[in-house]
Amino acid sequence: MRRAKKDLTKVEYSLKTVPMSEIICHGENRWKEKQLRALAAKFVLEGMPHLSVNLVDGEYELLSGERAYFAMRFAGVRNVLCKVYKFEGEDADIFAIAESIKDGELSAMDEAYLMGRLVKEYGLTQDVVAAMVGKSRPAVANTLRLLTLTPEVVGLIESEQLSAGHARALVRMPKDKQYPFALSIIEHGYTVRETEKAAQAFFGEEKARKSQKSGDRDALKALVARMRETFKTKVTLIGNEEKGKIVLEYYSEDDLYRLEELLERLEK
Repeated sequence: MRRAKKDLTKVEYSLKTVPMSEIICHGENRWKEKQLRALAAKFVLEGMPHLSVNLVDGEYELLSGERAYFAMRFAGVRNVLCKVYKFEGEDADIFAIAESIKDGELSAMDEAYLMGRLVKEYGLTQDVVAAMVGKSRPAVANTLRLLTLTPEVVGLIESEQLSAGHARALVRMPKDKQYPFALSIIEHGYTVRETEKAAQAFFGEEKARKSQKSGDRDALKALVARMRETFKTKVTLIGNEEKGKIVLEYYSEDDLYRLEELLERLEK
């Protein structure tokens, strides 16, 4: 059962100019100098964004905007206008994760992992997650479905050989079919739409095969019913349309002779 959470989409904050030297960032700089320089130049042209921080015991802990934070440090920014929150307990972690997703700087799989944490670790419903990250519930559900793919397919997404849009078409496939299908997509250079059509064709073939098997089973059941009617005894079929055995039961010596006589009449 999902735990009830207060609405973190409407949390009050105050605006305050905070020295960069007083902001604590627990993350590491994952960006190259070229990327930070480009972002710093953008700040000069478009203005400096706000950083979100949490005030805990007199210290400012960065909640979101790590890339902007490191770009500001690269540019030598001394003071920055911050949204100052006062979260307690796990609310700070939940808010930070949601803000990281909202920033739009994550890969599809990283988004899926973080949404998965919000659902599994913090007990949020998909509706709440959707509201917090600014996405529709179907979009959240589609992202979470990436976590059901096999590790091999996930590896293709993480290495950017396969896009998340392509991968979503594989979610409903049997596990043993996902990776070979993904490799085929890459080999043929399918677009997302072409991949979806190929997946639909696959499911159409699967449905046809299942329908054929269902028809075969129905035919075997009908055969067993005819034999029961003819031999007036219990008939058991073990196997399928390709291979198996049929067992006719008898319950006395007279019953066995009756079956023998019936067989003799059928042979004539």
